Amino acid sequence: MSDVSEQDLDEDEHPTRLHLIWDVVIFQFKLAADGFRDIVLIPVSLIAALYGLVAGGHEPERYFKDVLRFGRRTEHWINLFGQRKGKGTSDRLITPVRQKVFDEVQKNPWLAKAGSGISRSLDEVTGSIGQKSARKSKRSDKRKDRD
Repeated sequence: MSDVSEQDLDEDEHPTRLHLIWDVVIFQFKLAADGFRDIVLIPVSLIAALYGLVAGGHEPERYFKDVLRFGRRTEHWINLFGQRKGKGTSDRLITPVRQKVFDEVQKNPWLAKAGSGISRSLDEVTGSIGQKSARKSKRSDKRKDRD
């Protein structure tokens, strides 16, 4: 997934609605992975702390710190907000899939036609919403002028 800072969200990087859909789907998967990791770490961290208190000897925090290290490594790998570039993140697995999906959309005429149709429909809806908004704004302006 690309870095989601505002400076990177220009038209060149995200020129189509397909890019937005892809980014949202990947973000949802990453959120689920992050949430699952958090749910797993709750009992594991408690067990590690208890075990350290009972059997840790001179280093009771050792097991808990191991859990924290694991948490940091998985946080880095999930790369939820796309802050880390390069190797060692889930993006390394996602990038080739993304490329195949986008290549297939470009090569497959049925998908291209379906995408164009959906895009036209969304453009119509967007235009309709814009027209309604403009009419409401004009009515609101007229009311303000009368008051």
